[in-house]
Amino acid sequence: MKQFTIKALVLGAILLSTAGAHALAASDLQTQVKQVDGWVAWRVPMTAEAGSPCCYVWKNKSLVDAGCDLDGQEWSFGSDDQHPLHDSTLAVYVRIAQGHVDRVRAVAASCPVKSAHPIRWIDTVEPVQSVNLLSVWLGGAEGSPPDDDSMLAALAYHADASATRALAALAEPAHTRKSREQALFWLGQSRGADGADIIERYATTDADPDVREKAIFALTQSHAGDPYASIQAISRSDPATHVRSQALFWMAQMEDARAAADITAALQSEHSDDVREQAVFALSQLKDGEAEDALIAVVRGNYPREVKKQALFWLGQSESPRAMQALDDVLAKSTGVAKVTGH
Repeated sequence: MKQFTIKALVLGAILLSTAGAHALAASDLQTQVKQVDGWVAWRVPMTAEAGSPCCYVWKNKSLVDAGCDLDGQEWSFGSDDQHPLHDSTLAVYVRIAQGHVDRVRAVAASCPVKSAHPIRWIDTVEPVQSVNLLSVWLGGAEGSPPDDDSMLAALAYHADASATRALAALAEPAHTRKSREQALFWLGQSRGADGADIIERYATTDADPDVREKAIFALTQSHAGDPYASIQAISRSDPATHVRSQALFWMAQMEDARAAADITAALQSEHSDDVREQAVFALSQLKDGEAEDALIAVVRGNYPREVKKQALFWLGQSESPRAMQALDDVLAKSTGVAKVTGH
């Protein structure tokens, strides 16, 4: 289950290439939206990568309720892969207060929602109208809306290709780093192969190493193509040590069968002590016993002394029987004293 808790973010101005007729269409929609204060909503096709966005309540790992309170101050939603809503339609909810956008929410159309006030529905909205209107709002036309981050999620869930273009525009260097990072995240979450291609371009060519680092994380969110291979290539080639380190860390988190061998190989090819240290830590993050196997292999292999010391440290943190056995073997070998079992 993917879970998102929306927090505030700062977004810069958006420049769309479809400014002419599409801007007019956005203006027409905005006129309808702002006719009356209160909740107004419309439906558009939803991208398949969105899953089943709704508000879920879990207890002891079991789903006990699904549904969103539009009036609630906290807005936490997720996409439940185990209990999909089988929906291909997105519902965009907007609250107008004194003629201005006060709140934006977007969930699957079949996700139950409630409000103390009636919801006014706009029957026919073209997806590009919706995308462009949200983009205009994100660009600051409403001042600084309290939930411009929710607008970004709503934008990302549109099936229309214009949503990819809008997010790509937000990722451009002209915008704030925060804006770029959030745009890259949603490109990975919801924009498929096109989104992954855009992220990889920034992950490999952007002048800002911090943006390249965040782009690596965004790639891990994509299910299109082979993001692991892209990240593994970055771990070998990026000029910044902290970017290579983060690439190795996320390789371990992706639960890919290639990770243990690739991260271990980095211990031989990497020249930075800091990156090698992070590589050992990455090995300690592998799942299902792979971490112990990899760390024990490092301890027994032909690696620098500092690398082995770090592997021993992380083995000690594991405290599993196999890890403890490996530590006992190392101690016995170093002292020349045979290990005594039993009492």
